[in-house]
Amino acid sequence: MADGIVRYKATDGQEVKLSPAIVERYILTGNGQADPRDVWSFMAKCQARGLNPLAGDAYMTVYQSKNGPVSSVIVSKDYYFRTACSQPDYDGMESGVVVHDRKTGALTYRDGTIVGTESEVLVGGWAKVYSKARSHPSFCAVSLGEYSTGRSLWKTPDQGGKPATMICKVAKVQAIREMWPGVFGGVYDRDEMPDDLPSAPPTPAAPVAERPEEPEEASYDVDPETGEVTSADVALYGEDVEF
Repeated sequence: MADGIVRYKATDGQEVKLSPAIVERYILTGNGQADPRDVWSFMAKCQARGLNPLAGDAYMTVYQSKNGPVSSVIVSKDYYFRTACSQPDYDGMESGVVVHDRKTGALTYRDGTIVGTESEVLVGGWAKVYSKARSHPSFCAVSLGEYSTGRSLWKTPDQGGKPATMICKVAKVQAIREMWPGVFGGVYDRDEMPDDLPSAPPTPAAPVAERPEEPEEASYDVDPETGEVTSADVALYGEDVEF
């Protein structure tokens, strides 16, 4: 890092070169000004985890709060699952939804994400991750009520949402994290974050003079006191996670 540039080989096999200028110009999103220390921290995390932010593995957001800017690092869920599958002891995964039948009162852990009859109500998701090195799988069941904001992809299917798919993804990510805490410690699924965070900017085909302008009103929820996001989901594709 002596020359202000971080060079490393990412897990996708690409050689990556990052500098504060590259991060601020091509990777940074949000409505706040990044602290140089946070930029360097982002670069160090990318290097340590083999992330390729220029290919969409990760990006950095900064929110302006009453007490100053607050930064977050968002990581692609593709990277998350790719890393899990590359673990030597990985032995597969099962997942599905938890459904309550209002007529019978039965609670069913169902494979897949189909919720069929009118009497069935989606209440959660579940997942099991298997390891060749462990006698018991990592099991996680999560409640829909704890994560759904009722917006974007969390809306009901007749409104264009995919709540069963979304809550199942949350369960899978948590089960993976519990299976390999040393690999994924401190990493959180984007579905556990607020709704409508800005998406990662595409890798530019050519250098640009400045970052794209942010909208006058942010479309994500930010606590005015702390700068922290206030809702429980980021529904944009449900594909990202946060450090």
